[in-house]
Amino acid sequence: MSSYIIVGAGVFGASTAYHLKRQFPLASIVLIDRTWPPCPIAASHDINKIIRADYEDPFYCGLALKALLSWKTDPFYKQWFHPSGLLTITDKESHAIENIVENFKKLDVKYEPDLIRPEALGARFAGSFSDMNLRPDDKLLFDGLAGIAEAEKALGATIKASVELGVEYIADPVSKLVMSDGMCSGVQTRGGKTITAAKVLLCTGANTARLIADSAPDRPEMQVGARITARAVCTAAVELDSGGVTKFGKVPAVVHHSGTDQGKLRSYNQHSTMLTILSTSRNNATDRWAIEVHQ
Repeated sequence: MSSYIIVGAGVFGASTAYHLKRQFPLASIVLIDRTWPPCPIAASHDINKIIRADYEDPFYCGLALKALLSWKTDPFYKQWFHPSGLLTITDKESHAIENIVENFKKLDVKYEPDLIRPEALGARFAGSFSDMNLRPDDKLLFDGLAGIAEAEKALGATIKASVELGVEYIADPVSKLVMSDGMCSGVQTRGGKTITAAKVLLCTGANTARLIADSAPDRPEMQVGARITARAVCTAAVELDSGGVTKFGKVPAVVHHSGTDQGKLRSYNQHSTMLTILSTSRNNATDRWAIEVHQ
């Protein structure tokens, strides 16, 4: 019988456990995280996330399209998905929008690009962006395929479903990887447990580099180096009054990559009183807020 240890129960770890157990019902699968789910410091633990395939990398775009299809059609995921659409904004020097459109063409996506002139944005989306500060040569693309997912609820449901299928969940921080004959054969937890399996999958995000360094300091070839870069964003959740709900309740998600004020905007759904604002991610640096909200 095959056996797996999955370290980290965020979106990658939880979904891996869920799909592995569905595909291999007899496999022994242990899912480990530092707390009972969902872990509050995981990147996946959030009010909502943008579900999109608007990426410049063709391979990543293809993967995201498959995931997007599941969010739209699979009853398990569909309950947490809201088809808000996505507005991408870039400056004139960027070729991101052109690359996204080209990827969709190559992947035969039934999709007509909705390119918007900056001066025409005020008349779209019930005038919600009429006072947005855009430059005349900015590029705008609206993708009606994208949407918003209720991240915390979806993550919790995925872990719960995995456990119901037979995945063992352990809430105990992993302190070290167990190395045997030059290979990783298991993990040691801070609580003193040693757990072994045929395969160990690290879904540990920004903690990956430190975990490997602490586990195999004498193995330079195993170190993460530049392969993984930790990034961070500042996030604010704004509670809207009735006027704000009217103005922002039906806006699409926004990815703003023009000028110095960059970031993302996400509404919960059309009935929500919460609006999430994120700064552009940075490496070991602070950043300014991306968007001002005028209710």
